[in-house]
Amino acid sequence: MKIVLLTVLKWLLAAALLLVAAVVAFVYLHPTFGGKPDAASMAKIQASPQFDGEKFNNAEPTGIDTSAGGSPSLLDWLSSVLNPPEGKQPGEPLPSVKLDAAQLQNGDFVWLGHSTVLLKTDNQTLITDPVFYRASPIALAGSPFAVTHTPITADLPPLDAVLISHDHYDHLDYRAIKEIAPKTKRFYVPLGVKAHLQRWGIADNKIIELDWHESAKLGNIDLTLAPARHFSGRNFNNRFSTLWGSWVVKSPDLSLYFNGDSGYGRHFADIGAQYGPFDFAMIENGAYNENWANIHMTPEQSVQAAQDVRAAAVMPVHWAKFDLAYHTWREPIERFMAAAEDTPLQTATPQIGQVFNIRQLPQVHWWEGVK
Repeated sequence: MKIVLLTVLKWLLAAALLLVAAVVAFVYLHPTFGGKPDAASMAKIQASPQFDGEKFNNAEPTGIDTSAGGSPSLLDWLSSVLNPPEGKQPGEPLPSVKLDAAQLQNGDFVWLGHSTVLLKTDNQTLITDPVFYRASPIALAGSPFAVTHTPITADLPPLDAVLISHDHYDHLDYRAIKEIAPKTKRFYVPLGVKAHLQRWGIADNKIIELDWHESAKLGNIDLTLAPARHFSGRNFNNRFSTLWGSWVVKSPDLSLYFNGDSGYGRHFADIGAQYGPFDFAMIENGAYNENWANIHMTPEQSVQAAQDVRAAAVMPVHWAKFDLAYHTWREPIERFMAAAEDTPLQTATPQIGQVFNIRQLPQVHWWEGVK
């Protein structure tokens, strides 16, 4: 009996070691986890005021974990995603519109879910944080909500610019980047993110890497990477190794702001003072919790951020695609709309895939009819 037990234990230990080795190999070998900066990128990183020699830093002290004793654990959160209580995820496919890129005219926008926004201005077509698949490198988590017309990369038109805010999986989609690369002229990314795209086969001359307050030209359009209050990393051991940011888009037609991911902070007022006012802002609104209060905003803070940057109109994004927090799927938009009601802000609430123009913002509460 002792020999049998020892044999079983040996097999279990061997299986556990193999599993650990497989996980480690996956993390370090699979391209979805990104690459390491080349010498040119490393020189830019080392010269950045945001880099302290070891990591990038926020402009103000920002702890990632703001949880108090007795707060829910990572396992609690994972359980809430895998076994969601009623209302946490939609009970039916969300109503959406099949993208018709041929409709796209100057001043038009299309929200494709989460933080992915397709737009056209000054005859240039841009897209922000194109994520079309899951918000995770593994199949256990990160599946998108079902929609009646699922956006696909094949529906996208030729792209003049892809704007990336940071390298988290719900903002930088390995599979989507690979698929859109042939139809994309340029990728604009924060410092360090270039390495990921290089590993995925994107040519160096198609990638423009910027620090905060650095600008690049796209025809007559100025693209500026502005600050955000967040963090980065494709796995747990390389957090803060790449920069994160927001985007200011100044074209002859429009002045736009896309905030990426950010906790609330003084940088919004600073951006408004330096780059505002904005005709239109695309502001994060979802995946918030008191346990990460410094790196994601509540809906009320998102409304305030839109006012701080001096936006005339706003579209709440970063909701209605993934289950990434404890709140129900519709809570972000309900709280945002309530907070914006007594402000001068005009709020756009399009269905996913709907083409609309900034001069005529969609304001239908489509989520109210979903189970």
